[in-house]
Amino acid sequence: MNRKSNIKIRHLNVIKHIYKIQNLKKTSEVMSLTPAAISKTCIEFEKIIGKTLFSRTIHGLIPNEIAKRVVESSILIEKEIDRMIIDIDNIYNEKNYVNISFQSNSIISEMMKCILSIVSSKNVNFTVNYGSREHLFSSLLKGRTDIIFASAYNDIIDDRINYKYLIQDKCVIIDKDRAYSMKEIVRNWDSFQSKVWVLPIRGTAMRDRFDSILEYNGLKTPKNLIELNSIIGASSLIDNPDTIGMSTISYLKSVNYKFEDNKNVEDLSDITLNVGVYWRKDSKKLVSEVVDFFIHNMDLNK
Repeated sequence: MNRKSNIKIRHLNVIKHIYKIQNLKKTSEVMSLTPAAISKTCIEFEKIIGKTLFSRTIHGLIPNEIAKRVVESSILIEKEIDRMIIDIDNIYNEKNYVNISFQSNSIISEMMKCILSIVSSKNVNFTVNYGSREHLFSSLLKGRTDIIFASAYNDIIDDRINYKYLIQDKCVIIDKDRAYSMKEIVRNWDSFQSKVWVLPIRGTAMRDRFDSILEYNGLKTPKNLIELNSIIGASSLIDNPDTIGMSTISYLKSVNYKFEDNKNVEDLSDITLNVGVYWRKDSKKLVSEVVDFFIHNMDLNK
């Protein structure tokens, strides 16, 4: 039996829903099919691949590792079909689309200026998304996004990805009154640990750097923590006298953040992140052309 030619999208769709719900009756309700049809499709697929995907118990259908692998692949196939449909529409409409994702706030203004310039002068449309570093790189490798702008404190090594360094972004610790170097925080961790910390979510370069410094110095993580995946609302949290957080200097400048202490904030920075643009080596020609435009037209030395 040619297993590949016998696998249908309906098989994968049913397996994905069973995996998530783990109950035949509830799965049938969600998919608007009879329990018998759901069960038949599942058994049909198991016969095609020659493996069992679920343990039938009184508690429901319990998936095994094979089921997990099938679902992971079905999600990728589904996304690729979505991309194919979009590409078909783009070809039909003679429009080119580029998906951009970003995590670094220091390049937003220049990135948007370049996007506007390209849209105004070329037959290209853009989708722009914000996300955590881990999500961005996953999306890039899976083909869900074409270009990402992200910060890193170490090199991203992957043979499938191109990288071009753009600019450095410095980070400081801040509270309502002043900015601190990370060295000062480490020296006085006993007094700072109990504060309410406002930090980026794990997976961002800034947060990874913060955690690694604490770990290197044998220090415990903050007791009270608010994790954000966006800068929106961060400044209002830091204005509270009980909170302390971490920020890039570029963001502080962009919002004209003022401290009662008049020290030069840049002199206090002892954490530096490299901001760059990443794109897949197998990208279509248009993506490479857009990246080239960004590299040569973003004025990041203001």
